[in-house]
Amino acid sequence: MSLDRHFDELLGDLAGFYRSWLIYLGLETGLIAALHDSPSGLTTTELSAAAACAQPGVEGWARAAFAHGLLDVGFVLGDPREDDLAPTADRFRIDADLANVLLDESRPEFLGGQFIFSVGASLDYTGMTDFLRTGRPSPDRTARFHRSVEKLNAQDTTLFFEQVLPALPDLVEKLVDAEVLDVGCGAAGWLVAMAAAYPGTRGVGVEFDPEWLARARERVHEAGHEDRIRIEEHDPASMEWRDTFDLAYFQDVVHELPEPEEALRSAWRSVRPGGLLLVFDWCLPTSWDEYRTPQGELLWGYQLDELYQGTSLLTRRGFDRLFAAAGIGTPQRIELDAGATVFALRKG
Repeated sequence: MSLDRHFDELLGDLAGFYRSWLIYLGLETGLIAALHDSPSGLTTTELSAAAACAQPGVEGWARAAFAHGLLDVGFVLGDPREDDLAPTADRFRIDADLANVLLDESRPEFLGGQFIFSVGASLDYTGMTDFLRTGRPSPDRTARFHRSVEKLNAQDTTLFFEQVLPALPDLVEKLVDAEVLDVGCGAAGWLVAMAAAYPGTRGVGVEFDPEWLARARERVHEAGHEDRIRIEEHDPASMEWRDTFDLAYFQDVVHELPEPEEALRSAWRSVRPGGLLLVFDWCLPTSWDEYRTPQGELLWGYQLDELYQGTSLLTRRGFDRLFAAAGIGTPQRIELDAGATVFALRKG
């Protein structure tokens, strides 16, 4: 690759850094949502009022977002002098499809959570250089990080309904009247979505992190599902249920558990005959060609964050080894169109 090509690619990366921040700021402040709610567009004065933000910052954000192709302008006036900031615009607009990709958590294409997580997680990286030099991870993360993970996981909950369930029609039949267990339930987003989609289903969420426990209970209360969802504090490696649940589910959590084999065994014991154990996760690529794909780039970016906090994503072979070590059987592997992998084990 030539020097000029390297320069152009790196310049694009720098622009992408700022574009990610513009999206993050637009989501966190409500600017993007306000524009989406006003298809005809908003002036910066109107946008400032709608999002309860100060006009000077909003003016800068809107112009930068236009420069990065995130917004369109309604009408450009005048012929500015060289020392003018920029032409004036009567209003700014956002394309509806772009807004939906960033805002609509019910769509499998939802990427807003990815931006909130990626930028939000990087705010914890003040110790990253020390980690690279010493190898000592920083497992304590901020409340902001936990909230960003909640947003990130929203996409995977949608993928469960959009891509996992169609591959498991027998499970869909069971969920009309089922008992489900969410191991490492985090903020209980999957359980709340299950309760909404299947009124006959009851759920238990197991969590060991105090902050996640509090948020899960809060979210269940907010959704009005306290009669159908229980959140319990347990170590996933030592749950004591036997033949209780029609489905035991792990979403994006097995790779972060200190005793994943024991957690799999414990969850498997909790599944009644005819039930399912499902593990949903994103697997690291195993070939150099896969590394240099958009998904490979993202996964290795996430992996750097995992290593920083003392955990690690797994390859598909890594999951196969976990199941073998747990001694509970060989799971069916379901590859989703989005790139995630589901490991499914049925109890006969």
